[in-house]
Amino acid sequence: MYRHIVIHMTIHELLDEYNLATDDIRWSLCLRITESIVHNLENEGSEGLTRKLWSGNTGDELYDMEERWTRDRGDRLNRAILDEGHLRDELSQMVLDKINRRQL
Repeated sequence: MYRHIVIHMTIHELLDEYNLATDDIRWSLCLRITESIVHNLENEGSEGLTRKLWSGNTGDELYDMEERWTRDRGDRLNRAILDEGHLRDELSQMVLDKINRRQL
């Protein structure tokens, strides 16, 4: 009988591996929020965007977003709800966002 030893990395170990800091996470999340706002404006016009901003949801999304993202991904990773491969894809996108940001 074979025993498999599975070693899971923590979210902080993965962030270190990808050389991502809190500011990099915040930047990438802001890009996603910006894309959502632009999409909302294009599809629902200024009134739809105004309703979204008025609802307070955007403010809630922005408040401690990088800490909430890190905590959420760490919790989901620890409970094996989130596949490490999927998280690595997300982190790879954040690295690309970081590189593009430095080129601005």
